[in-house]
Amino acid sequence: MAYDRHMDVEAIKTQIAEFHRGKKWILLPTAAAAATPLVEQLNEWGAAGIMIIAAVEGVGDLPNADRFHYTRTSGDTVMGGIRAYLRSVEHPSALLLGSVEVFDPDQEAAVLGGGFSRLDTLAGRPVYGARPEAWGALEDKTTVDRLWDDAGVRRAPSVVVPVAEAAAASIAVGSQAGTVWVADNAEGWHGGGEYVRWIQNAGDAASALEWFSGHAETVRVMPFLDGIPCSIHGFATRDGVAVFLPVEMIILRNTERSEFIYAQAASFWNPPDFVRDQMRGAARSVGALLSERYGYVGGFGIDGVCTVDGFLPTELNPRLSVGHNLHSREADVPLESIELMLIEGDLDVDAHNLEDTIVSVAAENRRGGMLTPLTTAHEPAKTGIRFEEDQAVAVDADGESDGTMEIGSAAMGSIIILRLEPGRMRIGPSIAPKAIQAIDLARELWGIKMPPLEAAPDVCGRSVDQ
Repeated sequence: MAYDRHMDVEAIKTQIAEFHRGKKWILLPTAAAAATPLVEQLNEWGAAGIMIIAAVEGVGDLPNADRFHYTRTSGDTVMGGIRAYLRSVEHPSALLLGSVEVFDPDQEAAVLGGGFSRLDTLAGRPVYGARPEAWGALEDKTTVDRLWDDAGVRRAPSVVVPVAEAAAASIAVGSQAGTVWVADNAEGWHGGGEYVRWIQNAGDAASALEWFSGHAETVRVMPFLDGIPCSIHGFATRDGVAVFLPVEMIILRNTERSEFIYAQAASFWNPPDFVRDQMRGAARSVGALLSERYGYVGGFGIDGVCTVDGFLPTELNPRLSVGHNLHSREADVPLESIELMLIEGDLDVDAHNLEDTIVSVAAENRRGGMLTPLTTAHEPAKTGIRFEEDQAVAVDADGESDGTMEIGSAAMGSIIILRLEPGRMRIGPSIAPKAIQAIDLARELWGIKMPPLEAAPDVCGRSVDQ
């Protein structure tokens, strides 16, 4: 496939830089190190000052900001850590408010995007690019199938029932490999697979019923879909929808019990061409519907599974996510800044040109790795990593390697981040087996505790005659 690069990226970046220059900005990353690339951009653009409000330092180099405030909130899970952090900024302590006043005594600063928060203001400072509540409500996994149907996107059968009726519903819609239950948003937004359960037997159902009874009012029940977990990402502008390329979601399986472990994403994997076209068509239809029905602008993603029958969607992420970052970094397109300025009406971007610019680069340049949360605390450490046959070995982090792997603090305990060297990874196959090899090495080096894992089989589109 051939794409023409039409967007004048440098002109867009100049416009963005001019807007940010001379202004004070407050950033709200859960982990401070996650904001390092954005802070580098803001400094390059001439921001007058930058403050970071985070739960913890995180893994990697800290950004060059003028002031840091750590809420030191934590949780037992990833979602628990995120929610504890959100509460700390949505209901700020006197200490946090005082820290903001020290950074911005003249009340000139703005919060640059609210992240997962629905804040309009923080300590009297406006949130630039705040997202409407209706857009956030689209996260609900129990309502998304109506959206697929309205957009004409093929999907698996499903039912939404009260928690108590989920086991009975499984009999009607289950596949040979069981069913998957996912919670509504009774406790708010959730992700990372924490509110998802794979039900293969009566024991799984009993355990899931007990858990969901304390966290949800209803659940969506659908057949388990075997195949490569994947996603497709789009970006709605005022004049259309830009659609990018498929991304593999690294979702590993606990071999001792029916459990998924979300370990982020990578773009090395390629589905068959007709499946890629299915995925991109679904994103284009959904993006057009979001724009028409909700006035939606900005990034969105559709998660699903590449099954023997092609792509089937499972959920909508109405926001920028890791897949956008994988593509936009290679193309050097600041999607996060573009999104916020589009929402506020301070920038216009042509959807067709944006798509051509990012896809032309992303088709030839792949990236990604693994991010795995741990509930236990570990001392920071880093190693180079090389894949040899069926195992990963530790090498000098500053020498020749297939990537680097770090462990460090996070809001739920610790986190492992694997960053793969793009030029050393084969384009095409799933990267999940290498993620498992990296986890095996982390067990050996750092004594982490994780169950035995396996990757999803690549059965993508094999029953479809193309």
